[in-house]
Amino acid sequence: MCVEAHLGGWNDNPCHKSFPVVCQQVEDISYKIKENESVTLSCEVKDMQAITSLFWTRSVYGTSVIVSQYAKGGNVTSPSLVFEHVKWTDEGLYTCHVTYISGMTQTEEANLFVDATNMCPCRCDYRRKLEHWGSKIVPNLTREELVIELESELQIIEKKLTVNKTQLSSSIRKLTSAPDKRESSERIGLAGAAFMCFVVGLVLLIDVLKFVKFVKSTITF
Repeated sequence: MCVEAHLGGWNDNPCHKSFPVVCQQVEDISYKIKENESVTLSCEVKDMQAITSLFWTRSVYGTSVIVSQYAKGGNVTSPSLVFEHVKWTDEGLYTCHVTYISGMTQTEEANLFVDATNMCPCRCDYRRKLEHWGSKIVPNLTREELVIELESELQIIEKKLTVNKTQLSSSIRKLTSAPDKRESSERIGLAGAAFMCFVVGLVLLIDVLKFVKFVKSTITF
């Protein structure tokens, strides 16, 4: 951020005077703490009365993600962002955006590293989902309370996972015969078909003979 330099120090007002103009170097601020500890990400504001807007953003590996809704502060009345019980899903690069009445803007960055020994590193889409829900769900909820909290999301997942059983391959295979081109299989199939035809033909032959015998006994000449 370009500011005025004079004997009194730094001045964030626009450079309209004849003071020498230099660029203020942004200090690299990093916080490394353990999970469940408290941490405060500071946002240094020169004049609280001159602020028109103040908000924080977060990014992880260059991807913009939401800031936990359970973080306190981070607004015009309370610029610093406070985590009372930080979680590994809160890790990332935080940026404080400040706008003054004069139209001048100010940004301050802070890296937050969380030492979570019980979590393996993950840079996949699954981590994004964990971070999303980790920033929305209140810690230490019971199983019943979690079910109520996630009811709408669970219904969506259940709808996506619901399948038509009649379209499953296991159901289709029950109604179809798989082809088998081996000669031994064909011979066994022909033998089975011949045996079935013989049994059916024998039953029909017996019935026909009985029918003929019945007709002869009832007809008189």
